[in-house]
Amino acid sequence: YWIGIIVALVFAVLGTVLSIFAPKILQLIGNEIVEALGADVPIDMARVGAIAVWLIVLYVASALLNFIQSIVMSVISVNISRRMRNDLSDKINKLPLSYFDRQSFGDILSRVTNDVDLIGQTLNQSLSQLVSSFTLIVGIIIMMFTISWQLTLVELVSVPVSFLLVMIIVKISQKHFRRQQNALGDINGIVEEIYSSHNVVKVFNGQEKAEREFEEINKVMASSALKGQFLSGMMMPLMNFAGNLGYVGICVLGGFLSLNGTITVGDIQAFIQYVRQFTQPINQIANISNVLQQTAAAAERVFAFLEEEEEET
Repeated sequence: YWIGIIVALVFAVLGTVLSIFAPKILQLIGNEIVEALGADVPIDMARVGAIAVWLIVLYVASALLNFIQSIVMSVISVNISRRMRNDLSDKINKLPLSYFDRQSFGDILSRVTNDVDLIGQTLNQSLSQLVSSFTLIVGIIIMMFTISWQLTLVELVSVPVSFLLVMIIVKISQKHFRRQQNALGDINGIVEEIYSSHNVVKVFNGQEKAEREFEEINKVMASSALKGQFLSGMMMPLMNFAGNLGYVGICVLGGFLSLNGTITVGDIQAFIQYVRQFTQPINQIANISNVLQQTAAAAERVFAFLEEEEEET
Protein backbone atom coordinates (compact mmCIF):
# COMPACT_ATOMS: atom_id res chain seq x y z
CA TYR A 1 0.00 0.00 0.00
CA TRP A 2 3.04 2.30 -0.20
CA ILE A 3 1.92 3.96 -3.46
CA GLY A 4 -1.50 4.85 -2.04
CA ILE A 5 0.02 6.08 1.23
CA ILE A 6 2.53 8.29 -0.63
CA VAL A 7 -0.25 9.73 -2.83
CA ALA A 8 -2.36 10.52 0.25
CA LEU A 9 0.58 12.14 2.04
CA VAL A 10 1.45 14.23 -1.04
CA PHE A 11 -2.15 15.50 -1.15
CA ALA A 12 -1.97 16.24 2.57
CA VAL A 13 1.24 18.25 2.05
CA LEU A 14 -0.22 20.19 -0.91
CA GLY A 15 -3.40 20.99 1.01
CA THR A 16 -1.35 22.23 3.94
CA VAL A 17 0.94 24.33 1.73
CA LEU A 18 -2.06 26.10 0.16
CA SER A 19 -3.48 26.93 3.59
CA ILE A 20 -0.11 28.45 4.58
CA PHE A 21 -0.46 31.17 1.91
CA ALA A 22 -3.82 32.40 3.28
CA PRO A 23 -2.39 34.78 5.95
CA LYS A 24 -0.01 36.19 3.31
CA ILE A 25 -3.02 37.15 1.18
CA LEU A 26 -4.73 38.64 4.24
CA GLN A 27 -1.56 40.70 4.69
CA LEU A 28 -2.09 42.21 1.23
CA ILE A 29 -5.68 43.15 2.11
CA GLY A 30 -4.57 44.69 5.42
CA ASN A 31 -1.81 46.74 3.79
CA GLU A 32 -4.17 47.88 1.03
CA ILE A 33 -6.69 49.22 3.57
CA VAL A 34 -4.10 50.80 5.89
CA GLU A 35 -2.28 52.53 3.00
CA ALA A 36 -5.55 53.95 1.67
CA LEU A 37 -6.53 55.25 5.10
CA GLY A 38 -3.04 56.69 5.66
CA ALA A 39 -3.11 58.52 2.33
CA ASP A 40 -6.70 59.63 2.96
CA VAL A 41 -7.88 58.15 -0.36
CA PRO A 42 -10.81 55.80 -1.12
CA ILE A 43 -10.08 52.10 -0.60
CA ASP A 44 -9.74 50.22 -3.89
CA MET A 45 -12.54 47.73 -3.24
CA ALA A 46 -12.06 46.11 -6.66
CA ARG A 47 -8.50 45.13 -5.72
CA VAL A 48 -9.56 44.02 -2.23
CA GLY A 49 -12.34 41.92 -3.79
CA ALA A 50 -9.92 40.32 -6.29
CA ILE A 51 -7.53 39.40 -3.47
CA ALA A 52 -10.46 37.97 -1.46
CA VAL A 53 -11.45 35.77 -4.43
CA TRP A 54 -7.95 34.30 -4.52
CA LEU A 55 -8.24 33.67 -0.78
CA ILE A 56 -11.49 31.72 -1.31
CA VAL A 57 -9.91 29.70 -4.14
CA LEU A 58 -7.00 28.78 -1.86
CA TYR A 59 -9.30 27.63 0.94
CA VAL A 60 -11.49 25.57 -1.42
CA ALA A 61 -8.48 23.91 -3.11
CA SER A 62 -6.92 23.12 0.28
CA ALA A 63 -10.17 21.59 1.56
CA LEU A 64 -10.57 19.50 -1.63
CA LEU A 65 -7.03 18.10 -1.40
CA ASN A 66 -7.48 17.23 2.28
CA PHE A 67 -10.83 15.57 1.49
CA ILE A 68 -9.23 13.37 -1.21
CA GLN A 69 -6.34 12.31 1.03
CA SER A 70 -8.75 11.42 3.86
CA ILE A 71 -10.72 9.13 1.51
CA VAL A 72 -7.55 7.45 0.24
CA MET A 73 -6.22 6.87 3.78
CA SER A 74 -9.59 5.52 4.91
CA VAL A 75 -9.57 2.91 2.12
CA ILE A 76 -5.95 1.98 2.84
CA SER A 77 -6.43 1.68 6.62
CA VAL A 78 -9.49 -0.57 6.18
CA ASN A 79 -7.59 -2.84 3.76
CA ILE A 80 -4.54 -3.03 6.01
CA SER A 81 -6.74 -3.95 9.00
CA ARG A 82 -8.52 -6.60 6.93
CA ARG A 83 -5.24 -8.07 5.70
CA MET A 84 -3.72 -7.99 9.19
CA ARG A 85 -6.71 -9.89 10.62
CA ASN A 86 -6.39 -12.46 7.83
CA ASP A 87 -2.71 -12.91 8.70
CA LEU A 88 -3.61 -13.36 12.37
CA SER A 89 -6.30 -15.89 11.44
CA ASP A 90 -3.84 -17.88 9.29
CA LYS A 91 -1.29 -17.72 12.10
CA ILE A 92 -3.77 -19.17 14.61
CA ASN A 93 -4.18 -22.23 12.37
CA LYS A 94 -0.41 -22.79 12.22
CA LEU A 95 0.42 -22.52 15.92
CA PRO A 96 0.92 -25.66 18.06
CA LEU A 97 -1.74 -26.48 20.66
CA SER A 98 0.87 -25.95 23.38
CA TYR A 99 0.81 -22.20 22.58
CA PHE A 100 -2.89 -22.02 23.44
CA ASP A 101 -2.21 -23.79 26.73
CA ARG A 102 0.14 -20.94 27.65
CA GLN A 103 -1.97 -18.04 26.31
CA SER A 104 -5.58 -17.18 27.11
CA PHE A 105 -8.06 -17.08 24.22
CA GLY A 106 -9.23 -13.64 25.33
CA ASP A 107 -5.74 -12.17 24.98
CA ILE A 108 -5.47 -13.56 21.45
CA LEU A 109 -8.91 -12.14 20.59
CA SER A 110 -7.81 -8.76 21.98
CA ARG A 111 -4.91 -8.70 19.52
CA VAL A 112 -7.23 -9.51 16.61
CA THR A 113 -9.85 -6.90 17.63
CA ASN A 114 -8.60 -4.09 19.91
CA ASP A 115 -4.97 -3.93 18.78
CA VAL A 116 -5.74 -4.12 15.05
CA ASP A 117 -8.51 -1.51 15.45
CA LEU A 118 -6.06 0.89 17.10
CA ILE A 119 -3.51 0.42 14.31
CA GLY A 120 -6.19 1.03 11.66
CA GLN A 121 -7.44 4.19 13.36
CA THR A 122 -3.91 5.57 13.60
CA LEU A 123 -3.26 4.93 9.90
CA ASN A 124 -6.58 6.55 9.00
CA GLN A 125 -6.24 9.69 11.11
CA SER A 126 -2.86 10.27 12.71
CA LEU A 127 -0.38 9.47 9.91
CA SER A 128 -1.54 12.13 7.43
CA GLN A 129 -2.15 14.57 10.29
CA LEU A 130 1.44 14.07 11.46
CA VAL A 131 2.81 14.83 7.97
CA SER A 132 0.51 17.86 7.63
CA SER A 133 1.61 19.18 11.02
CA PHE A 134 5.31 18.95 10.16
CA THR A 135 4.67 20.56 6.75
CA LEU A 136 2.71 23.34 8.45
CA ILE A 137 5.53 24.00 10.93
CA VAL A 138 8.21 24.23 8.22
CA GLY A 139 6.03 26.31 5.88
CA ILE A 140 4.97 28.74 8.59
CA ILE A 141 8.57 29.26 9.73
CA ILE A 142 9.56 30.15 6.15
CA MET A 143 6.62 32.55 5.77
CA MET A 144 7.33 34.19 9.13
CA PHE A 145 10.95 34.81 8.09
CA THR A 146 9.68 36.60 4.96
CA ILE A 147 7.77 39.03 7.21
CA SER A 148 10.23 39.68 10.05
CA TRP A 149 13.27 37.70 11.10
CA GLN A 150 13.32 39.41 14.51
CA LEU A 151 9.76 38.31 15.37
CA THR A 152 10.44 34.84 13.99
CA LEU A 153 13.46 34.33 16.25
CA VAL A 154 11.34 35.32 19.27
CA GLU A 155 8.70 32.74 18.32
CA LEU A 156 11.27 30.00 17.63
CA VAL A 157 12.67 30.26 21.15
CA SER A 158 9.58 28.45 22.45
CA VAL A 159 9.83 25.58 19.91
CA PRO A 160 12.85 23.67 21.35
CA VAL A 161 11.37 24.04 24.83
CA SER A 162 8.06 22.56 23.64
CA PHE A 163 9.65 19.61 21.83
CA LEU A 164 11.99 18.87 24.75
CA LEU A 165 8.98 18.68 27.08
CA VAL A 166 7.19 16.35 24.62
CA MET A 167 10.20 14.01 24.30
CA ILE A 168 10.59 13.73 28.08
CA ILE A 169 6.88 12.99 28.63
CA VAL A 170 6.71 10.48 25.74
CA LYS A 171 9.70 8.55 27.09
CA ILE A 172 8.12 8.25 30.55
CA SER A 173 4.55 7.51 29.46
CA GLN A 174 5.37 4.88 26.79
CA LYS A 175 5.92 2.10 29.35
CA HIS A 176 2.52 2.81 30.93
CA PHE A 177 0.72 2.56 27.57
CA ARG A 178 2.49 -0.74 26.82
CA ARG A 179 1.42 -2.06 30.23
CA GLN A 180 -2.13 -0.86 29.57
CA GLN A 181 -2.42 -2.79 26.27
CA ASN A 182 -1.08 -5.96 27.93
CA ALA A 183 -3.55 -5.58 30.81
CA LEU A 184 -6.39 -5.09 28.30
CA GLY A 185 -5.47 -8.43 26.73
CA ASP A 186 -5.37 -10.09 30.16
CA ILE A 187 -8.80 -8.69 31.06
CA ASN A 188 -10.28 -9.98 27.81
CA GLY A 189 -8.70 -13.35 28.58
CA ILE A 190 -10.25 -13.57 32.05
CA VAL A 191 -13.68 -12.39 30.88
CA GLU A 192 -13.71 -14.87 27.99
CA GLU A 193 -12.62 -17.79 30.18
CA ILE A 194 -14.94 -17.04 33.13
CA TYR A 195 -18.09 -16.43 31.10
CA SER A 196 -17.57 -19.21 28.57
CA SER A 197 -16.98 -21.63 31.48
CA HIS A 198 -19.46 -20.05 33.87
CA ASN A 199 -20.97 -23.40 34.90
CA VAL A 200 -17.54 -24.80 35.78
CA VAL A 201 -16.73 -21.73 37.92
CA LYS A 202 -20.03 -22.14 39.80
CA VAL A 203 -19.66 -25.93 40.28
CA PHE A 204 -16.18 -25.60 41.80
CA ASN A 205 -17.17 -22.54 43.88
CA GLY A 206 -14.62 -20.32 42.09
CA GLN A 207 -16.57 -17.08 42.13
CA GLU A 208 -14.43 -15.34 44.74
CA LYS A 209 -11.16 -16.41 43.10
CA ALA A 210 -12.41 -15.27 39.68
CA GLU A 211 -13.55 -11.90 41.04
CA ARG A 212 -10.24 -11.42 42.86
CA GLU A 213 -8.16 -12.15 39.74
CA PHE A 214 -10.30 -9.82 37.64
CA GLU A 215 -10.06 -7.03 40.22
CA GLU A 216 -6.25 -7.32 40.38
CA ILE A 217 -5.80 -7.05 36.61
CA ASN A 218 -8.44 -4.32 36.41
CA LYS A 219 -6.47 -2.30 38.97
CA VAL A 220 -3.28 -2.74 36.93
CA MET A 221 -5.04 -1.54 33.76
CA ALA A 222 -6.68 1.41 35.53
CA SER A 223 -3.38 2.44 37.14
CA SER A 224 -1.46 2.18 33.84
CA ALA A 225 -4.14 4.08 31.92
CA LEU A 226 -4.31 6.78 34.59
CA LYS A 227 -0.54 7.32 34.65
CA GLY A 228 -0.21 7.27 30.85
CA GLN A 229 -3.14 9.62 30.25
CA PHE A 230 -2.04 11.93 33.07
CA LEU A 231 1.46 12.30 31.61
CA SER A 232 0.09 12.76 28.07
CA GLY A 233 -2.42 15.29 29.38
CA MET A 234 0.45 17.39 30.69
CA MET A 235 1.71 18.01 27.14
CA MET A 236 -0.95 20.49 26.04
CA PRO A 237 -0.79 22.82 29.09
CA LEU A 238 3.02 22.87 29.06
CA MET A 239 3.20 23.53 25.32
CA ASN A 240 0.52 26.22 25.55
CA PHE A 241 2.49 27.87 28.33
CA ALA A 242 5.69 27.87 26.24
CA GLY A 243 3.75 29.13 23.19
CA ASN A 244 2.08 31.93 25.12
CA LEU A 245 5.45 33.19 26.36
CA GLY A 246 6.55 33.56 22.73
CA TYR A 247 3.22 35.20 21.87
CA VAL A 248 3.76 37.89 24.54
CA GLY A 249 7.28 38.57 23.23
CA ILE A 250 5.95 38.96 19.68
CA CYS A 251 3.26 41.44 20.73
CA VAL A 252 5.79 43.61 22.57
CA LEU A 253 8.49 43.49 19.88
CA GLY A 254 5.92 43.83 17.06
CA GLY A 255 4.50 47.01 18.58
CA PHE A 256 8.01 48.43 18.95
CA LEU A 257 8.95 47.62 15.31
CA SER A 258 5.65 49.06 14.06
CA LEU A 259 6.26 52.35 15.90
CA ASN A 260 9.74 52.53 14.32
CA GLY A 261 8.24 51.94 10.87
CA THR A 262 10.20 48.70 10.37
CA ILE A 263 7.05 46.67 9.66
CA THR A 264 3.47 47.57 8.74
CA VAL A 265 0.20 46.83 10.51
CA GLY A 266 -0.63 44.30 7.78
CA ASP A 267 2.68 42.53 8.50
CA ILE A 268 1.83 42.26 12.20
CA GLN A 269 -1.67 41.00 11.36
CA ALA A 270 -0.28 38.29 9.06
CA PHE A 271 2.44 37.35 11.55
CA ILE A 272 -0.05 36.94 14.41
CA GLN A 273 -2.12 34.71 12.10
CA TYR A 274 0.96 32.58 11.47
CA VAL A 275 1.74 32.43 15.20
CA ARG A 276 -1.78 31.14 15.86
CA GLN A 277 -1.35 28.57 13.10
CA PHE A 278 2.11 27.70 14.38
CA THR A 279 0.93 26.56 17.82
CA GLN A 280 -1.81 24.39 16.28
CA PRO A 281 0.46 21.78 14.58
CA ILE A 282 2.71 21.61 17.64
CA ASN A 283 -0.34 20.83 19.78
CA GLN A 284 -1.49 18.29 17.18
CA ILE A 285 1.88 16.54 17.28
CA ALA A 286 1.60 16.39 21.07
CA ASN A 287 -1.84 14.76 20.78
CA ILE A 288 -0.71 12.41 18.00
CA SER A 289 2.31 11.30 20.06
CA ASN A 290 -0.18 10.09 22.67
CA VAL A 291 -2.01 7.97 20.07
CA LEU A 292 1.25 6.74 18.52
CA GLN A 293 2.44 5.43 21.89
CA GLN A 294 -0.72 3.36 22.27
CA THR A 295 -0.43 2.21 18.64
CA ALA A 296 3.22 1.20 19.11
CA ALA A 297 2.23 -0.94 22.09
CA ALA A 298 -0.62 -2.52 20.07
CA ALA A 299 1.66 -3.16 17.07
CA GLU A 300 4.24 -4.85 19.31
CA ARG A 301 1.57 -7.30 20.48
CA VAL A 302 0.31 -8.01 16.95
CA PHE A 303 3.74 -8.61 15.43
CA ALA A 304 4.92 -10.60 18.45
CA PHE A 305 2.00 -12.97 17.81
CA LEU A 306 2.74 -13.18 14.06
CA GLU A 307 6.39 -14.07 14.84
CA GLU A 308 5.54 -16.95 17.20
CA GLU A 309 7.13 -20.26 16.24
CA GLU A 310 4.78 -22.31 14.08
CA GLU A 311 4.13 -26.05 14.23
CA GLU A 312 6.04 -28.04 11.64
CA THR A 313 4.02 -29.34 8.73
